Amino acid sequence: MERHKFYKYLVNKFIKDKESKIIVFGAGKTDMQIFNESNFKNVTFSNLNPHDENFKKINIHKNNLDNLSYDYCVAHASIHHSSQPHNSILEMYRVAKSGILVIESNDSILMRAAVKMKLAEDFEISAVKNGSTGVDETYTPNYVYRWTEREIIKLINSYKPNLNHKIFFEYNYHLRLENKKMVLINLVLKIFFKIFRKQQNLLGIFINKKVSTLRN
Repeated sequence: MERHKFYKYLVNKFIKDKESKIIVFGAGKTDMQIFNESNFKNVTFSNLNPHDENFKKINIHKNNLDNLSYDYCVAHASIHHSSQPHNSILEMYRVAKSGILVIESNDSILMRAAVKMKLAEDFEISAVKNGSTGVDETYTPNYVYRWTEREIIKLINSYKPNLNHKIFFEYNYHLRLENKKMVLINLVLKIFFKIFRKQQNLLGIFINKKVSTLRN
């Protein structure tokens, strides 16, 4: 499943009410397209890019939004552009009433090997060279912060230790193997990912605040 389909699948799986008040941090055209296609009616799109007038200027890791002011907070491939990735997730948790959805890179053994072999980047130098922004909407290449399930669990439990949290993880992959010589590699990886699901490069995280309970 390519990235767009994975994103759309997660949005519709975890956010059922089309009237939900939603804020999308680090948004772009893809985010607008997915929420429009899915018929959500009350979505705020935010991005710090000073040249884009379509989005509200809200910093994901340092904002003035009220506690529980949105039903859901969403961030797709944007937290790794923040200089404070952990605080970004905690701010989403603070602002959301019902839940948060995050889609980022998975910190798997396979991805670490890909970085070692120069098949993936530790710092998004190529993106900045192509005109995109890096860390905190500057032109300094951002570090690609990749996540594990355990890291998310520890982070949320540290922030709210009085609650039993319901956290869901979904895996998928999106690989740019367009060269005809890479077709066989792509096929091998598809089989590999069927067996080793958690080695895929996309990690979807949904924290369902509606069903959190007090810890005994």
